[in-house]
Amino acid sequence: MASLDSAELTEWIAFDCIETIGEARADLRAGIIASAVANHGSRVIQEPYRPRDFMPYVNRDDDAKPVLHKDPEQQSALILRGVFNREAA
Repeated sequence: MASLDSAELTEWIAFDCIETIGEARADLRAGIIASAVANHGSRVIQEPYRPRDFMPYVNRDDDAKPVLHKDPEQQSALILRGVFNREAA
C-alpha cells in the first residue's frame, strides 16, 4: 500500500468491477454450481435461485447508490475500511 497511488488503486478497483479478483470470483463459481443444483429437479419453485443467493458477502441491496464524500480524506478512509478493512493511520 505504501507504493500504491490513488490512480493505480482506482484502476485496480475498476478492473475488479470488470473482472473479479480473488475470493469473490471463487464465491461466484461456487454460487453458480449451488444455484444449478438448487434449481435442478422436478419440484416447482416460485423463483429460480441465482448464484448471488449463495454468495455470503455479496451486497443484496439492488438499489444501493455509491457513497461519495466531498472531503478526499473521508473518501480515502471509506475506501480503506470497505476494501482493505483498515482504519486510516
